[in-house]
Formats: sequence, structure tokens, C-alpha cells
Amino acid sequence: MGWLRRHYGAGPFHLAGAVCCLAVAGYAVTRVLGQSGWLAIVLWFAACIVLHDLIGWPIYTATDRFLTRFQRRRAATTATAPTGAASNGRDGRTVPWVNYVRFPVVISGLLLVMFFPLVLRLSNNTYESLVGYNEDAYLTNWLVVTALLCVVSAALYAARLVLARHRAHDQS
Repeated sequence: MGWLRRHYGAGPFHLAGAVCCLAVAGYAVTRVLGQSGWLAIVLWFAACIVLHDLIGWPIYTATDRFLTRFQRRRAATTATAPTGAASNGRDGRTVPWVNYVRFPVVISGLLLVMFFPLVLRLSNNTYESLVGYNEDAYLTNWLVVTALLCVVSAALYAARLVLARHRAHDQS
């Protein structure tokens, strides 16, 4: 066991998971290459990588940096305020909210990127004949999932605020 960790860098479950992922990926590649439209799939995949790295990554990195700086600036002003209403009870900082915004936005954005032709009703007319469903429900479903993600994230943040207030009140 020590030999595996020393030479591989992780435990046996990680190695088994990595081998399973490679097996599934290998199977998917053989299935794609066996089809007639594999070149279009490879080109689509390459375009997605380029669009993600050149357009998507800078946008959400800049947005995340802005939100993180805004949170730090707000935490610094709240920590100096006389009422530590949102204090976490440890060092006077406010409860960080960036992850509670980041999570629903990232998941909702990922769902939109994955299903944008269906959400925006851009797929061709053969979709209904191939699948048997029309694309009318996708926009509603995406909006409902996004709303649920935001509500759950807000509820978790509110619970964390209440817990931080109780801890701060117990320590004072």
C-alpha cells in the first residue's frame, strides 16, 4: 500500500477509478469512430475546447476575481462595523457568500452550454423525429432547475448566517 502511494501518488481506489474512466472513454472512442459522423464530432469537440479556453475561461475568471474582491472589500468594511451581525465568530469576517453565488451560476451555465440548442430552440426539425420529444420543455426545465439551484443556495447561505450569528452570540 505504501509502495503504491509513493510511486502512484494516490490510493488503490483512485487508481481503480482512473482505470474505469479510461475504459469508459476508450469504449466511447471506439463507438464514435465506428459511426459515420466522427469527423464532425471531433471538429465540434475541438471548437468547444478553443471556445472554452479563449472566450469562456477569461470571462468567468474575471467575473470570479471581481466577486472575490468585492466580497473581501465588503468583509473588511463589515469587520470594522460595531455590530458583527454576519460575523462567523472566529475573526470578525462576514460569512463568505461567493461560493453560494458561484455554485448555482456555474451549474446553470454548464447546463445551458450543454443544452443550448434545445433551450434556445435552435435544433433542427429532425430532433423530434429522432427522439420523439419536442424541444418546448427545455427552456422551462432549465429555468426551473436554475431557480431551484438559486433557492437552495440562498437557503444554505441563510442557514450559515444564522449559525454564525448564534456562534458569535454564544462566544460573547
